[in-house]
Parts: sequence; structure tokens; C-alpha cells
Amino acid sequence: MANELEKEAQKKAAKEKKANEKNSLRAAAAKKKKRTPAQYFREARSEFKKVVWPSRKQVFNNTVVVLTTIVVSGLAIWGLDCLFNAIWTLMLNK
Repeated sequence: MANELEKEAQKKAAKEKKANEKNSLRAAAAKKKKRTPAQYFREARSEFKKVVWPSRKQVFNNTVVVLTTIVVSGLAIWGLDCLFNAIWTLMLNK
């Protein structure tokens, strides 16, 4: 009987603790000050300063890789299209 009472008391304490945590989170969210547009842009500017921008050489190399990939993919698709077109034409002529 005592064990049951202790378990119930522990469950009740756990529920109260959880409710208190939820209330404290709500209170913290309510206390959060709204930012003005000026603050927003100041913070955005400071974040942009943290960004590691690629060098001119890296941008050039990446651009070359992308363009090469596009050309090779385009040629592969064109080749397959011609192949399938030829196969389709042979099937229809017979």
C-alpha cells in the first residue's frame, strides 16, 4: 500500500514538473522581444560576415565543371534519342 502511494506521488510530481517546464517555456517565448527591422538587418549583416565566400578561382572551376556536365549530359540524351528514333523507325518500316 505504501509503495502504491509513493508511486502515485512520484507520478504526480513528474506531471507537475512537466507542466512547470511547459509553462516556463511559454513564459520565455512570451518574454522574447520582437526585433525591429533595423535589428534584423544588423544581425543579417553580421551573419554575412561569418560566411566563407569562395575565391574567384573556385567559382570559375565550379562553373566549368557545371557547364561540362551539362554539355556531356545533353550529348548523351541526344545520342539516346537518335538511337531510339532509329530503332522506332526500323520497327515501323517492317
